Amino acid sequence: MNKIVIVVGLMLAATQVSAESLDTNKIYFGGGIGFNDINDNYYDDDAVGFQVFAGIPLPVKTENVKLSVELGYMDSGDFDRSTPFASTTKANGLWGTAVAELPLNNNNISLLGRLGLDIGDDDGLMAGVGIGFAMSQSMDLRLEYVARDHIDSLQLNLVFRQ
Repeated sequence: MNKIVIVVGLMLAATQVSAESLDTNKIYFGGGIGFNDINDNYYDDDAVGFQVFAGIPLPVKTENVKLSVELGYMDSGDFDRSTPFASTTKANGLWGTAVAELPLNNNNISLLGRLGLDIGDDDGLMAGVGIGFAMSQSMDLRLEYVARDHIDSLQLNLVFRQ
């Protein structure tokens, strides 16, 4: 739990946002499937897993970029063998990232970027890029490539907004 507090604190401090200025009415939720691959030179395996997350937009004024913070849980699914960084055949755990979203001309399509920390079995930095499609005012579809220290994921997520 302390790691989660540290991750959120660092992200908020980096964007100079106080917790009081966050609009909790704009919290959103999402989840989806991840096609995961271990990216180790001596070990190669893949698995299908899932992730769930919640996010909140940050009240930071920028020209076009929307900034938010997301906290989530990832389960890699079962790999065939024990992983090089855990004695299990799966990796799971919590993560936290800052997310930048750049709407394109029609505002129905956005480019996404994320940077943060995985504090689960694949401890360390995580970064990702992707594209989001606004399916309605309250639902987005995201396709992202997310790289962690040991596991890379191609993810397909649905995001639900209030």
